[in-house]
Amino acid sequence: MSLSNKKYLVSGCGLSFGGQERKTWVNIFRTSGADITDVGGPAVSNQWILNKLILALFENHYDSVIIQLTSLGKLDVEVDPERVEQLVRPDTIRNFTHQGVWPSSASLEHPSKQLWNQWLFSPSLEIEDLVCKLLLIDNYCQQHHIRLQVYQGYDIPWSDTNRSTVGHIVNTDKNLYDAYPDSEYYQYHDHSNTVPCLLYQFELAEQIAQECCPEILDRIKKTRQQYETKTICKSQ
Repeated sequence: MSLSNKKYLVSGCGLSFGGQERKTWVNIFRTSGADITDVGGPAVSNQWILNKLILALFENHYDSVIIQLTSLGKLDVEVDPERVEQLVRPDTIRNFTHQGVWPSSASLEHPSKQLWNQWLFSPSLEIEDLVCKLLLIDNYCQQHHIRLQVYQGYDIPWSDTNRSTVGHIVNTDKNLYDAYPDSEYYQYHDHSNTVPCLLYQFELAEQIAQECCPEILDRIKKTRQQYETKTICKSQ
């Protein structure tokens, strides 16, 4: 049941995407009463994250937009049967597709990805693309009275010029994942996947809700307490 009439649009990689097997803070938001449209995807690049969000903004009205940026060096590849056979299936981690695309992420198992990483990956151009799109999204949201909240999922090597340009849009000195490996919740991490465990997702859900969706914060905390009690009892 929705706790308010606000509509939220969110886009991110597997750290946030709510349509995968492992639950994230987006799923916690939904079960806590937030009306969320999620256009992100598992292991997808910043190109996917921002492009899908921009297209969604032109299709419907939203009261709040939440963007979770991912790391650089991710490459999304359109697939056909031959590419699935040669690229996707043999990959030990990124052996899946999403909406007709192979989110190869930073996998370098295939020679084509190794060559791309060595000769074609251009970090400064990728960041410039990020900067341009963030500025346009911020301008659009201001014009349409939409609340915009942007988070770094992982570290991005912004230059000083980048930081001064987008520092009012995103906190360039902090990312969501950094605290996870040193947290008490990392002991529950499934090392077969990079998505943080559900206990840490509750941590992220509370952090993000405090800033952009405070009306669901109490419900998140109650659900977290129930889940923590159940998890701790199982581990003892």
